[in-house]
Amino acid sequence: MRKSLIVLIACLALAACGKSDKDKKVVIVSSGNGAVSVAGNGEHITIKSDDGRTTVNINSNGLGNVKLPDYAPLYPGAKTQGMVTAKNENGGTVAFETGASPQQVIDFYKQKSASTGLAEKMNMASGTGSTFMASDGKKTLQVVAVKRDSGSHVQIFWGQN
Repeated sequence: MRKSLIVLIACLALAACGKSDKDKKVVIVSSGNGAVSVAGNGEHITIKSDDGRTTVNINSNGLGNVKLPDYAPLYPGAKTQGMVTAKNENGGTVAFETGASPQQVIDFYKQKSASTGLAEKMNMASGTGSTFMASDGKKTLQVVAVKRDSGSHVQIFWGQN
């Protein structure tokens, strides 16, 4: 718990930093169990374990240099709100806003997932939101779209074994 609190404080401190690469700051957080480095510039934070096995990227300024998998592309015209990816981009989440309805968003991801070999596992609408999930046993995609006044707020989650 204490280690998590220290990493959170380091992330918050870095988030307050400037927004250019020249303003990038690095903080090392150590404990008896190892260390992590936290680097950021106010729009992008990277957290890496000292053993190199874990890397987390957090972007608040779009996708950064992350390439989304073909079965989970960014919705056309989407305005990215934030993103988190794991090492080697084997999984992650991206949040965005779009002028499209939740059903239009779900239909887009339903078509994309089917065209890349993923089978529909869930497609549910309730109230002002919709959820869709597809998988092929190795890759998984989940999409949650909620109606907003001017379109939808969407989160997509993807992962690969």
